[in-house]
This record gives sequence, C-alpha cells and structure tokens, in this order.
Amino acid sequence: MKLKFATLLFLGFAAPTFAASGAVTLYSNPTCTCCQDYAKYLTASGYEVKVVLDDNYEKVAMDAGMPDQGIGCHVAVIDGYVMSGFIPAKFIEKLTTDKPAVTGITLPGMRMDAPAMADEALKTLAVYAYGPDGVTPFPVE
Repeated sequence: MKLKFATLLFLGFAAPTFAASGAVTLYSNPTCTCCQDYAKYLTASGYEVKVVLDDNYEKVAMDAGMPDQGIGCHVAVIDGYVMSGFIPAKFIEKLTTDKPAVTGITLPGMRMDAPAMADEALKTLAVYAYGPDGVTPFPVE
C-alpha cells in the first residue's frame, strides 16, 4: 500500500506543468460580449486578466503600429507585446517565452474556430507577428 501511495505521489507531483502565466490587460469595445468570453478563456488558461472597457480601445493597437487589418474588437497587452484577436494561449506562450523582436501578434478576423468562439477543436489558425520590420507568419510547432 505504501508503494502505491508513493507512486501516486510521484506521478501527481513529478510531472511538470506548463500553465500559462502573466498579467494581461484586455482593452475591449464596451458593447462586444465575445471579448468577455476571450477574457474568461485567458483566465482559464492561467493568465491574470484585467479588462478595460474603452470605446477607443483600438488606439492601443494603432499606437503600437499594428496594421489596420489586424485590429479586432479587443486589444491585449502582455509583457509589453500588443495582441489582437482571439489568439490561442499556445501562441501567447511562445511569444512571452521566446521574446522575439516584434511589437506583437494578431489573429485577424472573427474566426469561429478561435478560442472562446467555438466548442470544436481548434483548426489551423494564421497568427501574424508585426513590428518595425513588417508582418510575418507566427507559427507554433
């Protein structure tokens, strides 16, 4: 019995966890309810989320140099990066872990298969990095 208990303890505590972390400020269009769903998704993914309802939310993205086509109904800031769209946590983790020399990332459009927008599994999403050097794909392996 002691061996089984010790094995369970080892299995329960030895496996590393890769939970997302960090504080996210989400600037949102006050009339958009899907932004609240995205905030809940980020919270469930391990982020501490502060929602700021602001009619001029897109100014954060414009000031960061985000291309107009990349600005959605909310803009999020984490670790100095500016993001827009319903970006899955795995892309945010890559951004904050790898710390590439970009201004931020965006998932343009209202994708129905993006987090908080559909119950089905995520499909391949085209996320882009942007910065002074232009716009490039931002894939996650």
